[in-house]
Amino acid sequence: MKAFYFIGWIILCCTTLHAQALSDEGRISLNAVVADENIPAEACRNLENKLTRVIAANGYADNGYCDRFVLTAKVDILSKDVIPSMPARISQKMDVTFMVGDVIENKVYSTCTISLAGIGTNETKTFISAFSKIHPNHAELQAMLVEARQKIVAFYTNRCGEIVQGAQTLADMQQYDEAIFRLMSVPNVCADCYQQCQSAATAIFTRKIDNEATILLNQAKAKWMNQPNATGAQAVASIISQINPQASNYNEVVALRNEVSSKLEADAKQEWDFRMKQYEDNQAFKHSIVDACKAIGVAFGNGQPKNATRNIVNRW
Repeated sequence: MKAFYFIGWIILCCTTLHAQALSDEGRISLNAVVADENIPAEACRNLENKLTRVIAANGYADNGYCDRFVLTAKVDILSKDVIPSMPARISQKMDVTFMVGDVIENKVYSTCTISLAGIGTNETKTFISAFSKIHPNHAELQAMLVEARQKIVAFYTNRCGEIVQGAQTLADMQQYDEAIFRLMSVPNVCADCYQQCQSAATAIFTRKIDNEATILLNQAKAKWMNQPNATGAQAVASIISQINPQASNYNEVVALRNEVSSKLEADAKQEWDFRMKQYEDNQAFKHSIVDACKAIGVAFGNGQPKNATRNIVNRW
């Protein structure tokens, strides 16, 4: 019995470690993209959803950190027949070619083709019937994704210095959010590169908040100088609320806050203190620079247009 309990404990530990290893940060991110103009729109969305499930089931993530690598599919119709029934039904045989590739370098890493057949009362339903037979545990799909993983890991390993340097160049042009996005897209399956990129991202984040804080503090000082009264204090509070408390000039922000507070009458001071308390409460989530970098990376990735990616994939 003790042996059974011990084995059970080992299995539980392995399961827990496996779940931890497959957190979104640890997974290589793939985007599911279908840009085949020969597939009806509804069926296209259905196929894209299928690809998303394949991504999740095979140890990848679609987490918004990286827009570089995609899983896509194209359909070649082999035969199409109309079955004389009531109502008439359409039968199609097709080859679906799956591809994993790099849309930035316009390079396909691995492919596989699966033959499918579908039947339905219209073309859309026929495609969806065929796509319903796509399973994440298809041996061909799994082999393709293993090959792709190896090539993506090699990409990060061999190009890490280039990734960091590219981000530094973006930061020098004050394109801080994109720089952080590029660095945060590196998964921790590539441990050395991941650590380099995390360090570079936090350094760039510090540059970002310092630059923003300098601009905002100058605006706040100018506003207070021109309007050293309750109205001016409200404007200053709105400006200060945008300054990250981890900025290197935060002691100057505190000095300005104290100066404003000392010049206000009781009612205005009460309102000022309330605004400053809101500011301090709202800054709580910024205590972790790493979490702030993640938020910037995801927001930047989600805000990027998808048409460029679809145009590239459509040419594969």
